[in-house]
Amino acid sequence: MEERNFQQIERKEERGSKKGLIFTLIILFIVLFSLGLTVFFINQRTTFFGRASSPSLGSGEIALENSYVFASPLSAKADGKEKIRITVFILDSQGKGVYDQAVFLGEDGRLETKEVQPVTDTIGRALFDVSSMVATDYFIEAQVNNQLLPQRIKVTFR
Repeated sequence: MEERNFQQIERKEERGSKKGLIFTLIILFIVLFSLGLTVFFINQRTTFFGRASSPSLGSGEIALENSYVFASPLSAKADGKEKIRITVFILDSQGKGVYDQAVFLGEDGRLETKEVQPVTDTIGRALFDVSSMVATDYFIEAQVNNQLLPQRIKVTFR
């Protein structure tokens, strides 16, 4: 009788170890599969939403209503040293950048304007840095082809 109980215990242990082995193999498979997916997605350029396209130049026809101006930061010290970066994007009717367009900022004698990149690049971007010694609000306008962009921005020197 004791031998019979011992055999039953051995069978239960064998079944338990088989279940443990199967469980371990399943976990190992999941980990390896996940690792394989990770390596695949890291090495490949993937897109889940939308459709990417290669960068292309815009049509060359400026759409003032699509073009815009922004500043970062919006305020700085009026010490002549701190600068505010003004970025102007000149875009066509499809929202693509218009290349090789000279951009000008409105003139104010109290502002010192440094033309970082006054001619648009392949994404239609022109860059300027402004600083001032006079503490006040300034409204900055941009123009291209002697046409004023409808948007203007407010920056503050304090």
